[in-house]
Amino acid sequence: MRYLPMLALVMLAGCATGRPVHPALENDPGVFSNAPTVEVHLANFDFTPPIIRMRAGRPYRLALTNDASGGHDFTAPDFFAAARIAARDQALVANGEVELHGGESRIVHVIPARGTYKVVCTHLGHAVLGMTARIVVE
Repeated sequence: MRYLPMLALVMLAGCATGRPVHPALENDPGVFSNAPTVEVHLANFDFTPPIIRMRAGRPYRLALTNDASGGHDFTAPDFFAAARIAARDQALVANGEVELHGGESRIVHVIPARGTYKVVCTHLGHAVLGMTARIVVE
């Protein structure tokens, strides 16, 4: 019985958001021409850096790299729902989640909104094992 709460957390960590996420789209690709790059590395049960900092209303190239051999995802539905993303990147962000196979990299062009947002890997058990981060947009 004492393992029931842990089992519940493991099961919940494997679930993606239950609501559709539709970020606003930025149709002018020129907005991102001089955007700084924010690099985030995904590894086994780890995001680096664990706190991702950005400025509200400024364009960024969010460069996600999976350094592991297995798959991970960068799931931040509240972040993506509040942000604008480049129209060309819309297919990369499925319901607030960017999926990365082992060794894969993706760049999402984003203009974030002010706030603090949770990031998790929704693969079964990964968040419980510590694969979480925060995005802080000031």
